[in-house]
Amino acid sequence: MTILNRYCTFIILSLVFIACNGQRYKREINATSNARSDTSVEAKIALPENGFYCGFLDSKGNLWFGSRGNGVYKLENNSFINYTEKNGLCSNDISCISEDRKGNLWFGTTNGVCRFNGEKFVSLKIPQSDTSSVWLDKVYPIVNPNQVMSILEDLEGNLWFGTNGAGVYHYDGTTFTQYLSEIGKIYEDGLQHNIVLSIVEDLKGNIWFTSLSHGGVSVYDGKEFKQYKNELSDDFVRVAYCDKKGNILIGTHGNRNGGLDLFDGKKFKTFHKTDDGLSSNNVRWIFEDKRGEFWIGSGNSQLSIFDGEHFSVFEGNEGQKYDRIIFVLEDTENNIWFGNRNGLWKFDGNKVIEIK
Repeated sequence: MTILNRYCTFIILSLVFIACNGQRYKREINATSNARSDTSVEAKIALPENGFYCGFLDSKGNLWFGSRGNGVYKLENNSFINYTEKNGLCSNDISCISEDRKGNLWFGTTNGVCRFNGEKFVSLKIPQSDTSSVWLDKVYPIVNPNQVMSILEDLEGNLWFGTNGAGVYHYDGTTFTQYLSEIGKIYEDGLQHNIVLSIVEDLKGNIWFTSLSHGGVSVYDGKEFKQYKNELSDDFVRVAYCDKKGNILIGTHGNRNGGLDLFDGKKFKTFHKTDDGLSSNNVRWIFEDKRGEFWIGSGNSQLSIFDGEHFSVFEGNEGQKYDRIIFVLEDTENNIWFGNRNGLWKFDGNKVIEIK
């Protein structure tokens, strides 16, 4: 198998949680749902060529959905607006969406980042990395270190941009500083190409950075970085998430004895496939809803629910299950939205509505 094939294989894998009480969540939420009438008219959207890749709820209550090739879609007043390069977007390939304290939207793309103030887009070029190394030139643009995969504004107002192979960049509004570019696996060209798909700030102000290049997770306390590798079930990490209690959940690829790791501030606990009801030890997405339930997205299996003790497969209308879900979010009316390259769906607590 070629290097390119191996990379393509591990980049699309993910995890889903399954338990024998798969109907529990559906029955419980139906009993307490205040879902709107079946006669309500839902906004519809034409599915982009490559589907959807990410979603975001902004501070004004608007939903945003990023696509790979068709720009970004905004849902406002039950109507979708599509922004593309024709509107000033720096690239139609959207990897992530975030918002700063001033209400500006930030879009990570294959061509740096774009800032949107509600009226116009402004492009911000991150420092460019060479893509002609012995190893990288064989897998580019699948591994594009100049692609921004994650964005976070910290408590001090600084921006962090996680890349697809060049570590992270800290941006103070004027200057870029690169970090974490030299951790993880050394590839065939003798270099490290650290992929940071997820950045999260915990309740104490520490910032967690994942590594999809066997670098585990790195935690920045404002002065220095601390790396966790051996403490994790797998050092090949896709996502980190801070829950309402301040615990850090870490979704791994599952290469070793991986699974879902939980850090309570003192120790790590791992939920495994064989011991804890997981159907796969590979986590793609983690989201905690207002009820305290965790939605676990998978790139190769079914959307599932974790209540802190039990795992269950989410079932929609007539028991339908949803495979390969790569993002989940909740709107201001407590509807759960999820999507992937094949579609976009909304769960209103009673039924699942396909938005297309």
